[in-house]
Amino acid sequence: MNVLIAPTRSLAGEVRAPPSKAQTHRALFAGLLSEGTTVIRNPLHSEDTKASLNAVSSFGAKLRFDIECWKVDGDGMPHPPPGRIECGESGVTLRFTIPIASIVGEDVNLSGAAGLMQRPLQPLTEAMKQLGVTINTAKSGVVVKAASVKGGSVTIPGNVSSQFISGLLFAAPLMEAGLEIMVTSSLESRGYVALTIQTMKQHGINVRTNREMSLFQVAPHQRYLPADHKIPGDYSSAAFLMSAAAVTGSRITITGLSENEPDPDSAFLEILTQMGVQSSFSPEGLHVEGRTLKGSKVNISNCPDLGPATAVLGTCADGKTEITGAERLRYKESDRLATIASELGNLGAEVEVTRDGLVVSGPSRLHGGTVESHGDHRIAMALAVAALNAADPVTIRNAQSVSKSYPSFFDDIRSLGVEVTER
Repeated sequence: MNVLIAPTRSLAGEVRAPPSKAQTHRALFAGLLSEGTTVIRNPLHSEDTKASLNAVSSFGAKLRFDIECWKVDGDGMPHPPPGRIECGESGVTLRFTIPIASIVGEDVNLSGAAGLMQRPLQPLTEAMKQLGVTINTAKSGVVVKAASVKGGSVTIPGNVSSQFISGLLFAAPLMEAGLEIMVTSSLESRGYVALTIQTMKQHGINVRTNREMSLFQVAPHQRYLPADHKIPGDYSSAAFLMSAAAVTGSRITITGLSENEPDPDSAFLEILTQMGVQSSFSPEGLHVEGRTLKGSKVNISNCPDLGPATAVLGTCADGKTEITGAERLRYKESDRLATIASELGNLGAEVEVTRDGLVVSGPSRLHGGTVESHGDHRIAMALAVAALNAADPVTIRNAQSVSKSYPSFFDDIRSLGVEVTER
């Protein structure tokens, strides 16, 4: 699907943020491992969460779907799947599933889209090897070889993907000896590991860690208990709505976001403030009002998904916006450093790729044209926001990629006053 975005100088209205993808994934896997019924209220319906639904069902959980509510019936253990588990394009699904698959005692075959199979797995497969588990990886898929996983100690770097550590943590209580994880480099995206620990705590599992989150200890013989989850709004997706208000100098209201719930990507509110945008919470929701934007230095090592939205802000800001701590963006659905630089450049922006980030010089006079999402949901949404400030309409190719995390994105910006035409 291609979409045509017309330049829009003013937005207005209220839109509800989509439910948190990260928390929906975690609630599903914790529900699989719990004995009893886990309730997930306000879950995210997206391509990625469909992949996790498929994984937990393949491991033996019974799923029930009610209006605005999913129920996961588990018996406390994953079971051998009847066939290959298809992970789609979901990195979370694949990386959480691999450690859990090592518990079932039989070979488990995993597959996914070509792009997913090219994303980094080696740190996780090396950690599993330390536990006596062989992981065979190929372009066609992953095979977790049958093993009797006792647990013990593993070392793993923390600067490739925090999802490796979250996956190990989910499987740890089911290991006979428990698990100790030693992180050999600075842990990036640590807020997502904290979110995993919080989810496990809701299910009765205790995880010990230190202040630096360089050591994790999970005692054996702990049992997952069912829990009731109310999934809040997703800041990483809502960041594109906030950016749309910022680049058009508009005031909008976003509902569904929690002011107090821990979400690593709520850091976008600080980025907005730093760049001159006003935001505030009221009983009605989060109010965002665009003002004159100013270039800034932004480190996103703990919230890399905010990189594309921040880059678009930089195209409209006075001066340079330097985005650092973003080297891991090279290994997402696309090489996001390269794709955001090239596609914004195609619209007339001046964006330089650095070793670990981007330098965006602004303000830019963006023109219309045709750009490519590269099959990356966050690139598609970032380009839609950039198009609002262009001189002429912008066509985004393969815009259906937004369904990975935010299927209603184009409907939502249309409700705020953006002219969106599907082609």
